Amino acid sequence: MKDKLPLLTPDMALARVKDRAAPWGSGYYAMYSSVWGGIVTEPWLMMVPADDHVVHRGDGVFESAKCVDGVVYRFEAHLDRLKHSAGSIWLELPLGREGLRQIVAAVIRAGGRRTCSLRIIVSRGPGGFTANPFECAGPEVYVIAYRLKTPSPESYTRGIKVATTRVPIKPGAFANIKSCNYLPNVLVLREALLKGADYGLTLDEEGMLAEGAMESLALVTDQGKLLLPPADRVLPGITSARVKELAPALVGEVLTGIAIAKFGPDDVTRAREVLLLGTSIDVLPVTRFDGRPVADGRPGPAARALLDLVRQDIRQGPVLVPPED
Repeated sequence: MKDKLPLLTPDMALARVKDRAAPWGSGYYAMYSSVWGGIVTEPWLMMVPADDHVVHRGDGVFESAKCVDGVVYRFEAHLDRLKHSAGSIWLELPLGREGLRQIVAAVIRAGGRRTCSLRIIVSRGPGGFTANPFECAGPEVYVIAYRLKTPSPESYTRGIKVATTRVPIKPGAFANIKSCNYLPNVLVLREALLKGADYGLTLDEEGMLAEGAMESLALVTDQGKLLLPPADRVLPGITSARVKELAPALVGEVLTGIAIAKFGPDDVTRAREVLLLGTSIDVLPVTRFDGRPVADGRPGPAARALLDLVRQDIRQGPVLVPPED
């Protein structure tokens, strides 16, 4: 390099970080860091130490939730899954459930929006750059409130396109852990987008459909039965589990039953409907699968009815952050 790199003072470094603030940072509302022991609202301060093992090893777990008008949808279920994921990798959950509830509520208030996305990250913590988890001083917690991004209204009225990918399914127990190592998920979405699809899907070793990069999958058979894949090789979806609980209300109307069963691409060719389920999307109708139309290529009645049930369920959820007086 022609110019000698400057040795920055802390004040100089912070000034440079502030000057390089990215435009997408306007969608970052607030962040709690246990490293700092407080909340910041400036996006350029929302940083994680480089030696935190979550950065250089993906050693940590997380949950993505959404808050709608003060209701963090299925918050207790998200905390249950976070606890399971952390326990599966021998990671202690600091703060406890009540402590996490208080921090999440405080971050939402600090961000000034009662409708937002939430990311809760529990890392192995800082302490070195090897793969040895015992060199870390202890776990850290990061909670971020940011802009809730949802599919366009047309996605629900016209449907979306999905494509199967060649990215291998996560092996064994790793499929049930929501870890911060999301490289396979990234590659699933990358391949799907390059194929001109909106979302990507994985297949298991038997060629059965598994899950999306960040979404669960469901199918309505030609007989009207709602099928959900077994959770042994996929991440147990929070929205998917709730759909299973809500769907019996539609039996006799747009469904004939509900079952847990494997299904593959061939089953899609005979299906009435294919659905994606997830925290940010709720229930999305799939109208094109690997370039071919699903049924008549239009969203079906089960997708609309399940979407209505989920959104009604959101509105009826317990309020974590009430309006300020």
